[in-house]
Amino acid sequence: MSDIHFEKADLSHKDTIFRWLDEPHIREFWDNSQEHKDDILNFINKQKQYYFYGTTQYWLGYIDNKTFCFLLSDILLPDQELTESHRAHLSKTGNTIALDFGIGNKEFLGKGLAGPTLKSFCEFYQGNIDPHADCFFIDPDENNYRARQVYEKAGFQTVAEFVSDVGFFKDHKSLLMVKKMPSPLEFYL
Repeated sequence: MSDIHFEKADLSHKDTIFRWLDEPHIREFWDNSQEHKDDILNFINKQKQYYFYGTTQYWLGYIDNKTFCFLLSDILLPDQELTESHRAHLSKTGNTIALDFGIGNKEFLGKGLAGPTLKSFCEFYQGNIDPHADCFFIDPDENNYRARQVYEKAGFQTVAEFVSDVGFFKDHKSLLMVKKMPSPLEFYL
């Protein structure tokens, strides 16, 4: 596999991100509301975020130094508005991170990169951003069969179905998929 690495989104990524968000294959399953776009701009301009809980981070993935994917990570906290399914699967020993993922660069679609990239991102996040992150959530639309297969290859398991009652995906049925990882902190105990 080629070299995959991740960077936090910054001003140099703005045009790439917004071009990708306009692509039909991304637009079909991503939140393209103005509020979400404003949140991305706030993040890359290092301003306070309001759309989610102020804990969302945006990332670009690179393969052989070429941008190809976009990720969103968000730490989930017990006091946030969560479905019962989400609440029931929160980490009991560390932090739970919600993810959104998409390959924006069409040149890299259908190359078998999505599963390994998502697996790599979870390892990167735990190893470099939050060593307490031992549980990852991702929630594809029930009709996004390709994403579901990719997420399974990355180690996610479907644990529930839910219907969102707020936000851009209100009234959409999605799957809650969970990936549990051993905490690297356990190795030091």
